[in-house]
Amino acid sequence: MGNRSYDISNSLVIRENDLTLITLPNGDIPVDKDQGYGLYYHDCRFLSGFTLKVNDQQLTNILSSDEKDYASTIMATNHYLIDNNDAEIPENTITIRRERNIPGFLNEKITIKNYNEFEVTLSVQLHFESDFKDIFTVRGIEKGPDGHMLPYECKNGELRLAYSGKDGIIRKTIISFLKEPDSVIECSPEYRLFIPPGKEDEISFIINVNDGSGNDENIINDDLVKKRIDNIRESYHNMRSLCKDFQTDNQIFNSVFKRCMADLRLLNMSIEGQVFYSGGIPWYDTLFGRDSIISAIQSMPYEFNIAKSTLRLLALYRGKCLDDWRDEEPGKILHELRRGEKSRLNRIPNTPYYGSADSTPLYLILLSEYINWTGDTGILYELIETIESAITWMDKYSDMKDLGFASYYCRSEKGLYNQSWKDSFDSISRKDGTIAKAPIATVELQGYMYLAKKRISKLFKQIGRKHDAIRLEKDAEKLKKDFNRSFWVKENDYYALAIDKEGICEVTASNPAQCLWCGIVEGRKAERIVNRIFQEDMFSGWGIRTMSSHEKRYNPLGYHNGTIWPHDNSIIAMGLSKYGFKNEALTLFNGLFEAASFQPRYRLPELFGGYEREKYSIPTKYPVACSPQAWSSGSIPYMLISSLGLVPDALNNSLSMIKPELPVWLDHVKINNLKVGKAMTDLEFKKVNDSTFVNVIGKKGELDIHVYY
Repeated sequence: MGNRSYDISNSLVIRENDLTLITLPNGDIPVDKDQGYGLYYHDCRFLSGFTLKVNDQQLTNILSSDEKDYASTIMATNHYLIDNNDAEIPENTITIRRERNIPGFLNEKITIKNYNEFEVTLSVQLHFESDFKDIFTVRGIEKGPDGHMLPYECKNGELRLAYSGKDGIIRKTIISFLKEPDSVIECSPEYRLFIPPGKEDEISFIINVNDGSGNDENIINDDLVKKRIDNIRESYHNMRSLCKDFQTDNQIFNSVFKRCMADLRLLNMSIEGQVFYSGGIPWYDTLFGRDSIISAIQSMPYEFNIAKSTLRLLALYRGKCLDDWRDEEPGKILHELRRGEKSRLNRIPNTPYYGSADSTPLYLILLSEYINWTGDTGILYELIETIESAITWMDKYSDMKDLGFASYYCRSEKGLYNQSWKDSFDSISRKDGTIAKAPIATVELQGYMYLAKKRISKLFKQIGRKHDAIRLEKDAEKLKKDFNRSFWVKENDYYALAIDKEGICEVTASNPAQCLWCGIVEGRKAERIVNRIFQEDMFSGWGIRTMSSHEKRYNPLGYHNGTIWPHDNSIIAMGLSKYGFKNEALTLFNGLFEAASFQPRYRLPELFGGYEREKYSIPTKYPVACSPQAWSSGSIPYMLISSLGLVPDALNNSLSMIKPELPVWLDHVKINNLKVGKAMTDLEFKKVNDSTFVNVIGKKGELDIHVYY
């Protein structure tokens, strides 16, 4: 997050495609504080200030809702004021309703209603500012704009703000008023309204942004707005219909689940015609290899198309050469793609940047998970070059410093020092608190490598590539043996966080618990992991901390050093289920569900504080967390699948349910139209005397269903 401190935890957020609006609860973008609020498009802040006053007074906010995700409603009322004719206006007698939607542009209608028994004359003052900062400048990572502002223009009912970038692009913010303002002083339009008693007046305008990428709207009219809003509504209706296929007897959980799925829909973004889940709003609103992959895994079996398009898109950007500036190697899956001025000028390496050691194995895991659910082997043949190059990367480039395990070191002068999912500078440390020295092999990275090789080995067997399948299987088993010998710390009865240039990093963290998800943990070590992560220094009551509270670098508000990340806990919960620790998996499910129930709109943020639940009755916020964040939104749906024990094998027309067990707050779950390959089934899960039983209500197509209690 650079060197700045913000608090954006109470923001209103609406978004559609690549356009995102983040405001205060009163609908304003404050002009006196640079906290990340704004109207964003392609990594550029096109609106950095947007305020509304009546007769030079701030209003009292009485309602804020962004429940629709692509639209928001804000209601406000007046303080005591003197109108333009010196009449006294009592407080709470004027209401101002701001209605917004975002169908490719920002469409706003302001309705002012007079509840007095006499006519009022009011001045409604708007103010707009555009700094056109790149998101990396907003975050405090890069210095200010490289180009220069152009003079604003105001004519024919339009206010135009423009910026000439050093990348040769003129970026514009165009505000078009349905009714021309009575006056405009610089960038502050003013309307003078005469409103009879009990009547209302309206101010409407559209804010469009343009960066030369084809988003300029020449003609915006009511028909265009209605058509686009109708299409967006239909998309959200389809999402809600999907949610109806997964119903429980707990209405709060149903609301949490719907919010998760709606947030995933909100985070839909498209590049090269392929839809994927954007990382999160506002800081990571773009394509992230690791984040987009994991959220696609979490969202199955609810949504398959995005997993497929994510695979295709990432294949287009796979690494082609050795490039130190971008930490790129042949076959490597990207970390982050940016499209703003800084990236276009090559001031940052995110064009794309490849500094993720784990995106490549995770890509192969997503591929296998998608095929397990859908049976779509066509994607295997379609992406075979990407798959083979990813395997080559794992064999040839994942340990370029010969550490003995898949590892990373940063070659780019503006790259990430740490290139695991905990990618902040101080997230990987040694027992004495000193920063780990590259090359660094994190513990969960070995698990991802193992699972990727096991999964692709199985797929290669299916398509007759037996020699390659056998080699990958042998490589995976050797890795498992070496891993358990080298990473296990007997004195701690737990795996090390990492191995670095100087040896073992014995810090106790959440990373080893993700290895359960990967299946690399051998023998009784699984039980020891479970015992360790549920001790008080690791389990807060809401979830597993990223780092033990006993460690030198522990901080309950440290980005990766003591906070709780929903996605981390969802992966751990799935791993616990795979190893048969269902009660412990349900403990995590319960903690995260209850944490979500305390969040505004039930929206799980990117992360929250690691403080003890016993001392604080609600989860403590992390002030600059992205919200929504894709892999947080996918966490509760993924935990539901782990609870039900669903294991698909579409290539063999099979669905297994292994030790299905409902949490204490659920007695009944019904799933309609669950797709496995070309088949479909309806399932019912019921709790009877603390045991969960499965009924197969219906089935279409060839599908063998097995339940293992």
